[in-house]
Amino acid sequence: MDFTKNAKAFLRDLPLPKMTGHQKFLAVAALLSNGKTNVEVPTSQIQAHWLKSVLGAAYNAAFYDRAQREGWVNSVADKKGTLCVTDAGLENLVALVPDITPGDLKKSGSLMIVNRKATHTFDKFLRQTLAAAKTQVLIADSWVDDTIFDTVLDVIPPSNTIKLIFAQDRGTFDAKAKRFVQQYPKFAAKRYKHLHDRFMIVDDVGYVLGPSIKDAASNSPALVIVLAQKEKTLLQSFFNDLWTAAKDA
Repeated sequence: MDFTKNAKAFLRDLPLPKMTGHQKFLAVAALLSNGKTNVEVPTSQIQAHWLKSVLGAAYNAAFYDRAQREGWVNSVADKKGTLCVTDAGLENLVALVPDITPGDLKKSGSLMIVNRKATHTFDKFLRQTLAAAKTQVLIADSWVDDTIFDTVLDVIPPSNTIKLIFAQDRGTFDAKAKRFVQQYPKFAAKRYKHLHDRFMIVDDVGYVLGPSIKDAASNSPALVIVLAQKEKTLLQSFFNDLWTAAKDA
């Protein structure tokens, strides 16, 4: 992400139609801070640099409060209306515009194919998708380990409901889950021993995943199928049934 670009060029690199108002607020704040977390930014400057014609929405002071609640900006003590962008804010913003090597990910219609060994590309795709979540993230994955929290889940806005169903876990998954929920209070995980397939639902979009998230594209190409609305509705109903039958992790 190039913070040296002018405002219009920088903002047009972002997936603005998919972004919330407080993500757009974060983007302008990050641009004014040059992508640094130790630079103080007055909200008056964010408002002054708010390009409604590019951002597609008028400035709203509530965006500041929402960005704070997500942990993306912190207010500066004794300086009313002044903030600093946080590491979590920058991670969410960067995840929205992944730098994917050409050819590592191929897409046609509702099908995506990630090349064998392009594991980082698969993670970037997941992070981009999850960073843009507005209300909910539901994930079903037969095998999980502790890396899922740092590779993909940590870019989800904390205001989202996050539910994870799994069959087997490895590593220090339980310990990491307990720490993760302290910062993401709407996170919950359950175990369903008969789970085999992998899929996720992000807001109103369903995705069928070929491999488990922890080793996607490691040894084989990875497939992702994006579902139409009717299929997504059925998939969410299926997830809800699994969630009811599953046991607390």
